[in-house]
Amino acid sequence: MTMTTQKLSGAVMSASPRWSLKDAIWILSVYAATVGAGTLFLPVEIGTRGPMVFLMLLLLGFPLSMVPHVLVGRLFMRDGHTADRNLPMFGAFFGPKGREAIKIYFCVAHFPVTLVFAISLVNALDNLFTERLQMTLLPRGALAVIVPGLLFLVLSKGRDSVVRTLSALALPFALTILAIALVQIPDWQLSNVTHALRDTNTAPPGETLKHLWLTLPLVTFAFCSTPMISPLAAWYRERGNGGETKAVLIIRLAYVLIFFSIVFFVLSCILAIPRDTFVMAKAQNLNVLSVMKAGDSADLLFWIAPLIAILGMTKSFLGVCLSVAETCSGLVAGALGASDPRGEARAKRIAYAGMFVLTAGVVYLNPNVVTLIETVCGPLIAIFLFLIPAWLIYTRPQLRELRGPTAITVILGGVLTVSALLYGIVF
Repeated sequence: MTMTTQKLSGAVMSASPRWSLKDAIWILSVYAATVGAGTLFLPVEIGTRGPMVFLMLLLLGFPLSMVPHVLVGRLFMRDGHTADRNLPMFGAFFGPKGREAIKIYFCVAHFPVTLVFAISLVNALDNLFTERLQMTLLPRGALAVIVPGLLFLVLSKGRDSVVRTLSALALPFALTILAIALVQIPDWQLSNVTHALRDTNTAPPGETLKHLWLTLPLVTFAFCSTPMISPLAAWYRERGNGGETKAVLIIRLAYVLIFFSIVFFVLSCILAIPRDTFVMAKAQNLNVLSVMKAGDSADLLFWIAPLIAILGMTKSFLGVCLSVAETCSGLVAGALGASDPRGEARAKRIAYAGMFVLTAGVVYLNPNVVTLIETVCGPLIAIFLFLIPAWLIYTRPQLRELRGPTAITVILGGVLTVSALLYGIVF
């Protein structure tokens, strides 16, 4: 064993220190990066497709979310190629060209996710002003420039600043989502579910299974926090921060919180909101909070629901785009041959400018976000989250100890999710 490997092993597997405030901040940061736009569109899709999809969420949501993220976290913790100060990204398991290729794929897979959040954020803002406040503040073209510009301005402040912002936004958002779910309980009507179930039962069994299968990319998207796992691993790799044991514990605790909050929120929405409302929301490219109607006892809460949606989109954008922006900046710096701080700063400006222009253009065009999730984001993320880690585990001798039922579960989840994309493309 080389000296570098010994140091890496010591850092990765070091004994966990006592619990600290930073551990709580990382749990909230992973939560903040995960529970946002995908969560707010999940009730719309499940409400449109029927209760059987919710049952699938109950059965498969937790293993298809926590298990692969724990596995990715273990791989990132064992990525010894960090001499270039980039975030861990499977680099130790590839050659120079492979490392560049995996970074490019990471950006290609996750940048569309930031587009979904930006589109959803601008749509929520536009809906708030036009539908709730009955006023036109700015045309869409102006919003498409101003909103992404402000988001990239926050990102430019650096990793620590973004992580602190995410943790600060996570708890208020989580409590508000819980409050909205609880307030809807008096409006729960079993007929909303039974009516949708009757519609589902009239379809052939094969059609029902197809709906379940094609929803997997959205479920993968709604529970994905891969971009936040990379900076989390970078923190816990540092000596004295707890190593792999503490990092895995943080991911598991975060996903217990994520899963139960998402499931309860979705359940409350599909019981309280008629299916026709979900169909309308999907047609208008809106999230569930933007189409909630005020009830007699919850006028204030439902009036602020669009504001909560805006908060959710903002923190999810920051959480995902943090790693994407840093990785893109590193790729640009490598292409320009920049190795000094001045050159790296120039590469960062170029990367941010390019991402901003693309984001503003796509936000202005306003493509359907659920379609974008199901056909682009979900499958591309599934390849990075499921298939690449499993392939590395079964092809790299140093990862032999990670083989077993967990890796097999990850492979099956990836194959099912990616095949849903291929079906959508062919048929």
